[in-house]
Formats: sequence, structure tokens, C-alpha cells
Amino acid sequence: MQVLQRFLLSVCSGVLAAAPVLALAFPDKPVQLIVPYAAGGLTDNLARVIAPALSARWGQPVVIENRNGGGTSIGTAAAARAPGDGYTLLLTAFGYIGNPLLMKNLPYDPAALVPVTIVADAPSVLFVSAKLPVNTVPQLIAYAKAHPKGVMFASSGNGSSPHIAAELFASLTGIDIVHVPYRGNGPAMNDLLGGQVQAMFDSSASMSHVRGGRLKALGVASEAPVARLPGVEPIARLGVPQLAGFAAGGWFGFFLPSKTPADLQQRIYADLRAVLETPEVHEAIERAGVEPRLMTQPEFAAYLRAEHDRWAPVIRERRIQLD
Repeated sequence: MQVLQRFLLSVCSGVLAAAPVLALAFPDKPVQLIVPYAAGGLTDNLARVIAPALSARWGQPVVIENRNGGGTSIGTAAAARAPGDGYTLLLTAFGYIGNPLLMKNLPYDPAALVPVTIVADAPSVLFVSAKLPVNTVPQLIAYAKAHPKGVMFASSGNGSSPHIAAELFASLTGIDIVHVPYRGNGPAMNDLLGGQVQAMFDSSASMSHVRGGRLKALGVASEAPVARLPGVEPIARLGVPQLAGFAAGGWFGFFLPSKTPADLQQRIYADLRAVLETPEVHEAIERAGVEPRLMTQPEFAAYLRAEHDRWAPVIRERRIQLD
């Protein structure tokens, strides 16, 4: 945990080892994009939006490799061990800051990866099964208190941002939930739609199931209304005092092995930025149910440090671990 904090501070301060490299010659072979989540989930969907555009810009294939498992540690470790030549990218989410807090035996050094840029973020929506006899957050809390361990919250994996959001919600409201981890958003959502689990924090991409009558959206985990979610009120404003200020969501960002020379890091950042600013990619990211967002490397490092400091107390209080 301290290693990650020190490393993010160094990146935020711009302290990156500069080494000469012929960045202009990059790439002259296929580039690997590791996604440490299962195919069909939100992170994977974003990768499949961005990879073709990046491939077109580079004139080389950008090959997506899903290496899920271990709370994203398997894929993240593979990226951390990769050569610093720019030919291995990592697109990940909460696991980058969560794993050092959640795992006793982390199989990689967090400082072996350097943040490049965030690409999107989104406040989570609290969805419940249409079969659950509640229509509001207060009703959900009352139901959970009347049925201890009767509400199962699905997530995209143990220690994922939907899991941490559910734990924070339970801690603040004093309810006793059952967490059910899945290998990605896709399988978790399938069971929520089928009624095998009762609730889940997920992106607004799942609002289509609300319109189809298969889910209910009880609120959005933001302090202010979200324009793309008319009629879905912030959980913080639903009259539950314990939830005043409640906010949770996901972010998605690119990382490189930290031994990648600074000028090549900047070249890849510039190319990612150019791709992400195109209308086609921007609109495709919005259709995925998240908000397109860009940051410089120091800005992204500062953001990650703030997220680390925000969620570390929740993880410690709820005694959440991956191993």
C-alpha cells in the first residue's frame, strides 16, 4: 500500500526516469492490450471500442487479451512483468488501487506500472431485480433489515468497485447483505436479470433492462443528478440521513510498465488522446454507459491517489480481502 502511494506521488510530481528511445519508430509489430476482466464486461467493451481506432492510427493490430481472475491480479501481474517497450498496454479499473489494499500476497509490484490516462468514469446505479418487492432505497433498507442476509449483491468480482460500493452502502445503512462475486459484469448481470441475486451497483449501460421491465433503478450513487439518467435520483438525496453524500462509481484507465521510457510513454499518451477525442470513439464510449474523460499522467496519478485514500478506510472497516 505504501509502495503504491509513494509511486503515485512520484508520478504526480513528474518524477519519471527519462531514457532515450526512438518513439517515432513505434510500433512496428502488433501491440498487446491486456484486459484483466472477462470478455463481455464493461472494461472489455471499452477495450473493443478503443483498440480498432488505435490500430488504425498505428497501422498495427492491437490485440485484446482477456486475462481475468485473481481479482484482476493475474492480468495486472502479466502487464507489470512485460518489457517496457510499449508493446504491452493494460486497460483496467478499480483493481489497480484495490489490490494493494485487498491482497496480503500481491503477485506484482504496483510500482512496476505507471498510469497513462483515464478514458472514462461513471457513477454507479443501484439496480435491483424486478422480482424484489421494493421500489425505493428506503424500502430496500427496510426489506434487508427484515430479511437478514436475504439480499444478495452481485459484483464483477471480489474487491471490484461494485463490491466496495455495496459494502459501503451496507455499512452506512446497517444492513446485513450477502456478496456474490462473479468473473466480470456480464455473468453478474445475467444472474441479476434471472433473479438469482437481488441487487447490484452497475453503470448506466444496464438502464436498458429497466426500460424492458427486468430491473428497477433505485438511485444513482452521485451527490448531484446525472443528465443521462432522467428520473433516477441521487441516492444521497433520497431522505436517508446515513446516505447523505453517498457516491460510488467506476473509472477505466490505461497503464504501461513503468520501465517504459518517458518519451515513449508520452507518445502513447498522445496517440490515446487523439483516438479518444475522435467523435466516433467519444460517442461509442457514451453508448457503453460511461462518461468519456481524459487526464494527463500527473492528473491521473493524483486522481488514483485520492481514490486510494477514499476507499482504504472502507476496505479496512469491512475487512475485505482477496486472499
